[in-house]
Parts: sequence; C-alpha cells; structure tokens
Amino acid sequence: MTVITRARARRSSMSAAAVVALSVVALSVVALSVADPDAASAAEAPPAQSCSYDLGTRALVCVDAGDDLDRAVLEQTGVVVVANPDRAAVTRALAAGVQTTFVQAQLYDDAGYGGAFFQITNSSSCTGSTTWYFGPLRNVGWSGRVSSFKSFSGCSTKLWEGDAYTGASYGYAVDASSLGGMNDRAGSVTLR
Repeated sequence: MTVITRARARRSSMSAAAVVALSVVALSVVALSVADPDAASAAEAPPAQSCSYDLGTRALVCVDAGDDLDRAVLEQTGVVVVANPDRAAVTRALAAGVQTTFVQAQLYDDAGYGGAFFQITNSSSCTGSTTWYFGPLRNVGWSGRVSSFKSFSGCSTKLWEGDAYTGASYGYAVDASSLGGMNDRAGSVTLR
C-alpha cells in the first residue's frame, strides 16, 4: 500500500508542471533553429568585445563593444588611458600620483575603423628607436580579425601574418582604413 501525503502530491504535480514547461521551452528552441538557423546561432553567439592590453603590466580588460573601455581600464586597474598625449595634462596627472598608460595602437574588426577594437597600451609613447612586440593575437581572440588600425602616441604599426612576427606583413603605418591582402590575416603586431 502506497501512502501519498499532501506534500508529496504537491511535489508530484509541481514536477509534472516543470516537465511540461521545460518541454515547451525545448520545443520553442528547436522550432526557432528550424525556422531560422541564423537567429538561433546569433542568440548563442557572445557579444563582440573591445579589449585593452597593457604591454608593461600585462593587464587585459574587455568590455562589450560600445561600452567605455578606458573607463573600465581605470576602474579595474587604477590606470588612466591616454590616447592623444597632451604633455601638460600628463604632467599634471603624474604630479598628482595618477598612473597613466598610452594607447599605441587600436586594431579594428571592420574596415574604416568600425566594430569592436583591440587596444595596445604602454607606459610610454613611441620614440622610433624601440620596437614593441605583441603576439600572438590568437591568445586574446584577435587572430584573423583585424581589418583596419590606428596608431597613437607617436607610434607606427605593423601587422604580421604569422604568430611570431613572420610571413606577409602590412606597415609600418600610422593609420590604415583597410588592409588589402592582409585583411583578417594578422597574427601578431609590432609597434615603433
């Protein structure tokens, strides 16, 4: 003889309701993927992110594309990002004890400086006598994505097809709104 208490009966009816609800959700997802496979894959794809990597501290900060990346760097690392150095402003910041880092390059997903971007920063601007290396881009999810770039802080940028600064290349250039044959092929970057 089985004795069913009221609590057990409620759990059983709630379990049955949960199974029905999950079945409806599962059928909806299947129907969505059959009706529009692109919509189903877009729903699963993570949003594009813009990231900043500092060569000196090796700090990587990422935000959803369109969010304020420099503010996120400040909040997460306590470092102020300077894109276009104004000597007086930088001198005031340093005198106040604020740590700064200089944008050396921004690599963009799309031609014409569009879409998400990957920003490389460093504690000093470029002088032309030192070469800075960053790669492989695949370590930060940017291999084969770069379609344009901008250089800052007196730097010029060179993109390399290989992960270790080898193979086909584009640059040294200050800015490039499109990359011709190097579009979506960069595996590493040098700056000077």
